[in-house]
Amino acid sequence: MIVEESYRHVSAPERRQRLERFISDQGYCTITELSRELGVSEMTIRRDVLRLVEQGRVRGFRGGVASLSRQDLAGSDYRFRDVKMGDAKRAIAQKAIDMLGLNSIIAVDAGTTTNQFARMLPTDRSIKIVTHSFPVVSSLVGNEGVEVICLGGTLHPESLSFDGPATLAAISGLQVEILFLAASGLGERGAFCGNGFDAITKRALIEVAERVVLLADSTKFFSPAMVKICDWDAIDRIIIDEEITEDQERMLEQNDIEIVKVTHTSAPVGNTDTDAAP
Repeated sequence: MIVEESYRHVSAPERRQRLERFISDQGYCTITELSRELGVSEMTIRRDVLRLVEQGRVRGFRGGVASLSRQDLAGSDYRFRDVKMGDAKRAIAQKAIDMLGLNSIIAVDAGTTTNQFARMLPTDRSIKIVTHSFPVVSSLVGNEGVEVICLGGTLHPESLSFDGPATLAAISGLQVEILFLAASGLGERGAFCGNGFDAITKRALIEVAERVVLLADSTKFFSPAMVKICDWDAIDRIIIDEEITEDQERMLEQNDIEIVKVTHTSAPVGNTDTDAAP
């Protein structure tokens, strides 16, 4: 393994410098992720992380490490984000629903647009949904056309999502056709979110999905979010409103992302009740 050899034979200070740069790029990583990405043992990673924490260069958490402050890792409050760009989110959600056939098996990420998607789901598709989002689960109560598999764990009040070792363990044994992914911010380096625990869960869901569809309104290109979820090569399609700029669209095309644009007026009216037909 080329990566393993390159890190195995460098000096400890140099390895820690590279490790710190990688953590800075990702925002938040688990020890297991770092071991796999850098090709050295978890014991070596733990020793390096401990030294970096002692030097005040990163922040250590149980099972992981972050380059951000605890305030940054808290993320933005879900209730504030839920009211922004409502028309665009409904139009994006409807276009995502149009992708679904009968008996689809999908994962729905935690986010305000993905929750809008859950609210608008019809009752006649016999869909199986995996999710770690408390609002998504609540929105699907009473929808007889949906079977919900809730990924339990620790509930975080900021994102209203379940995360942690139990959540990751449950995800590892699954396989889904489509992951409808949410993000708090977008940029040339990929998709970002507001806290490290959520980023780890999103990455795990990406790993078990055959296709990844990002649901994001255009304001996400101007929203600060410091924890990296993934590079663009992990995403197959983005559904976004027509306010996206030409430069942003060109950047996505250069990364081979299929772009589906919607207009705000395409949002359905009166179809936000989970018991309503499409």
